[in-house]
Amino acid sequence: MSKPFFWVLHFMSRWMLRIFYPSMETEGVAHANHPGPTLLCGNHPNTLADPLMSGIHLDHQTYFLANAGLWLNPVMAFIIDPFCIPVARPKDKEAGADKGSKDEVFNRTFQALESGKIMYIAPEAYSELERKLRKVKAGAASLALEAESRNNWRLGVTLQPVGINYESPTTPFSRVFVRYGEPIVAAEWREAYEKSPMRAVRGLTNLLSDRMQSLLIHTQNKTEERCLRRIERSVQNDRPLSVSAHHYRTQAILEWLREVPAERRTELCELAAEYDGLLRETGRSDLRFSTHPRRTYAPGLILALPFFLYGLLNHLPWMLAMRGIWNALGIDRGYKATVLTLGSWILLPIIYLLQTLLFNWVYPGGIGWLYLLSLPVSGLFALRYWVTYRPFWLGRLAGKDSADDRLRELRNSLMSQLPQWDDATPATSRATLS
Repeated sequence: MSKPFFWVLHFMSRWMLRIFYPSMETEGVAHANHPGPTLLCGNHPNTLADPLMSGIHLDHQTYFLANAGLWLNPVMAFIIDPFCIPVARPKDKEAGADKGSKDEVFNRTFQALESGKIMYIAPEAYSELERKLRKVKAGAASLALEAESRNNWRLGVTLQPVGINYESPTTPFSRVFVRYGEPIVAAEWREAYEKSPMRAVRGLTNLLSDRMQSLLIHTQNKTEERCLRRIERSVQNDRPLSVSAHHYRTQAILEWLREVPAERRTELCELAAEYDGLLRETGRSDLRFSTHPRRTYAPGLILALPFFLYGLLNHLPWMLAMRGIWNALGIDRGYKATVLTLGSWILLPIIYLLQTLLFNWVYPGGIGWLYLLSLPVSGLFALRYWVTYRPFWLGRLAGKDSADDRLRELRNSLMSQLPQWDDATPATSRATLS
C-alpha cells in the first residue's frame, strides 16, 4: 500500500474514532512507536475498532491479522486487502472463506516481520464485549519465536502488549483509554526455545497474558463486572475524572471489592443491582441523582446553546441515517462502533455535499463554501458542548417521577458504604491526550 493512501486512511480513522470516542487518552505510546519488526498484541472486545485503536496512535504503518470472513464482502476485501492478512477460523471456513490457511498466515507473517513491519494480532482470537482478558492463544508467541529461529535470532522481534479500555464500547461519544505496556523481546527466549519449543511458547504466552491483563480492568466473572460497573458509574458521576484517572480509580474499586467480606460484598452488589434495576425500569439516569459539579448553572450553557443547536440540526441527517443503517443491518451490537465509524467515512462527506448544494440553491450568493466549512466545526463544537453540559440538561429535562425518592434513598445508601478513593492518581501525570 502506498504511503499517501496509508496516511489518508490513518487520518480518517483517527478523525472518526475521535468523534465516536472523544476524550481519548493514551499511555506508554513510546513503547510501541518505533519501526518493526513488532507483533502488536491487543485485547479484542470491539471487533474492527480494536486494531484501529491500537494502530492510529503510532507514527508507523501497521498491518493486521484479520478474520478471513471479512474477505467474503468484495467492498470490504478491496479496502482491507493491501494491509491485512486473512486468518481462517472454523466459522469463517463454514461461511465459505477460501483464504487464510495456517501455512499462508505463518508464511505471510514471517515475510512481514522479516521486512520490519508492525503487525497487529488479537491473541484472544475472538471478539467478545467483555471487560476482561480471555484466554490468550499461543499463536503470537509461536510466530515471534519461529520468526527469530528462522533468522538465527537476529531479527529483533518484539511482542508489544496493548490494552484498550472502553468505558462503553458500543455507545457513541463515550471515552477510551489505550495503554501500551513494556515490550517483550522474543530473542530473550532463545535458550528456552532451543531446549523445548513447546515450553518456551507456553511460557512466553503466559508472560504476554500477564502483561496484557495488567493494562486492563480485568473482572473475574459477569457478577463481579456488573457490580463494579454500577458502583464506578455512581462514583464517577459524583466525582468525575479524566478517562485515565477514572481507569486507575476503577482498578482501586475492584481491589477494594475483592477485599470486602463475602457477605457484605453480596449485600452491596444486591443494593447496586436494585438501584440499577429501578433506574432502568423508570428510564432515569444516575446523573439525575448525583452531585456532579456540572449539574449547576454556568454562563456557557446559554451563551453556547445557539451554536450547539446549529451543529446539532446540521448533523441530524447524518445521525438519523446512521441509526437507520444500523437498525436495518440487524447484526450483533459488537459491530456497532465499526459500522458507525466505517459508515461515516462514506456517508458524512456525501451528506455535507448534499447540504451544501441545497444551501447554494436556497441562497445562491456564492457563500456555500463558508457553510461547508462550518459543518465539521459546528459538529465538533456540538459534541464538545454535549459532553460538557450533559449532566445539567439530563437533570433539568428529566422532570419528576414517583420513584425518585426511592431511587435517591437507594443511591444514598449505596454511596454511604463506599470509601473515599484518592482522586489524585499517578495516571493523571502519565497519561496524555492523543
